[in-house]
Parts: sequence; structure tokens; C-alpha cells
Amino acid sequence: MSTISAFESLSKRRRGFPSEKAVKRGHRLVHGDKELQEKLGNNDLCLCGSGRCFQEMLSQ
Repeated sequence: MSTISAFESLSKRRRGFPSEKAVKRGHRLVHGDKELQEKLGNNDLCLCGSGRCFQEMLSQ
């Protein structure tokens, strides 16, 4: 019988997954077979091309 530790979710960082802050814009391969994408942040420009921040568009 195995128990799941509360800290088990942090084990991905130990296995070579960089934090989201370390991932630059665009696609990046880690260990050749894992692809990471940066999440869109609240202060990033909206993808619609309006020039407004993504956070402003969430409230609409």
C-alpha cells in the first residue's frame, strides 16, 4: 500500500521540468521528447491584436 505525499507534485521539478518562469516565449523541447509552451500571462498582450492586456479582456 503506497501513500501519496503532499510534496509528490513537486517531484516534476526534480526530474528536469523547468519552472514556467524559466520557459521563454514559443516552443521549447526538454529532454528531446517533452514540449513546453509558455502560458499567457495577465499582462501579456491579447492575441486578438487589439493591443490591450489579456487581463483587461478577461473581464469582458
